[in-house]
Amino acid sequence: MFLFILSVGNHRFLIKKMISKEKKGQIVNDLLEDIKKAKAIYLVSFLGLKVSDVNELRQELKKDNANAKVVKKNLAQVAFSQSGYKEEIPYEKDGSLMVNFAFDDSFKAAKSLLNFSKKNEKFQILGGIAEGRILSQDEVIQLAKISSQNVLFGRLVGSTASPVQQLLYVLNGNIQKLVMVLKGIEATK
Repeated sequence: MFLFILSVGNHRFLIKKMISKEKKGQIVNDLLEDIKKAKAIYLVSFLGLKVSDVNELRQELKKDNANAKVVKKNLAQVAFSQSGYKEEIPYEKDGSLMVNFAFDDSFKAAKSLLNFSKKNEKFQILGGIAEGRILSQDEVIQLAKISSQNVLFGRLVGSTASPVQQLLYVLNGNIQKLVMVLKGIEATK
C-alpha cells in the first residue's frame, strides 16, 4: 500500500493506493530469485533510520556483492515459504523489514551489518538464513564475528606449512653440520 498526501488549499487528504496483485507477484518472484542465488540472507529492522543512512549501508553491502531490499513482511513470508522455509522468519511486528542477500561471502555481509548496527542503534539484526537453515539473531552475530575467508585460509596454510618448515630447518642443520665436519677434515690434511 502506498500513502500519498494531497494538499488542496488548506485541506490535506491522505490517499491510500493498494499494490496490485501483479505487482505483489512480481515482488515475490524477485525475492524468490534472490533467495535461490544468495549464499546467506539476513533480516534486519531499520525503523527510525534516515534514508541517507540506509543508502550508506546499501553502498557498503554493494562492495561485498550483497543486496538490500525493503519489503513488506507478508510478501517476504510468502517468498520464504515458497522457497521451502516453513518456519516463521524472524521479524519485528512494527516497522519495515530489510532483507539482505549475500551472494559471495556471507561473512563479509554479516560483518558489514554488525558494524552498521554498532554505529546506528535503531538498526537491529533480527536473524537470517544460511546453509538452508533459519538463524537467530545471536547466530548471525556470531557468524559476523568469524574472520574473513582469506584470513582463515591464511591461518590454515600457515599451520600446515609450519611443520614442513621446521623439518626443513632440522634437515638443513644436519647438512650444515656435515659440511662443517668435512671442512674440518679437509683443513687437517
